[in-house]
Amino acid sequence: MMSAEQLERRLVDERIVPLAVGEWAALTGAFEEVARHHTMVAGDLVVVRTRAGLAAVERPIPDERVVRLLGNEATARSFVEHRMAQYERMWDGCGCRVDYYA
Repeated sequence: MMSAEQLERRLVDERIVPLAVGEWAALTGAFEEVARHHTMVAGDLVVVRTRAGLAAVERPIPDERVVRLLGNEATARSFVEHRMAQYERMWDGCGCRVDYYA
């Protein structure tokens, strides 16, 4: 099982880290939740504080989480606004998809 420190190192190196839902569940208590946004189509978009900066936790599929290093508050705010707009378009039936790994 990955430790919080290992996840933070991977975030710095890789920027985007996919995890099994159980792996994230074991780590979630190590990070302060800063914000939670209900997407209506893909669970909650959660912003957490890590030692490496703010990170987004998303649910591309029910048994996976993707943790994305965002950095500072301005970058996190911009990312959340953009992502929530994407989810809004999906909710409206645009047929578009979110690329969680890019």
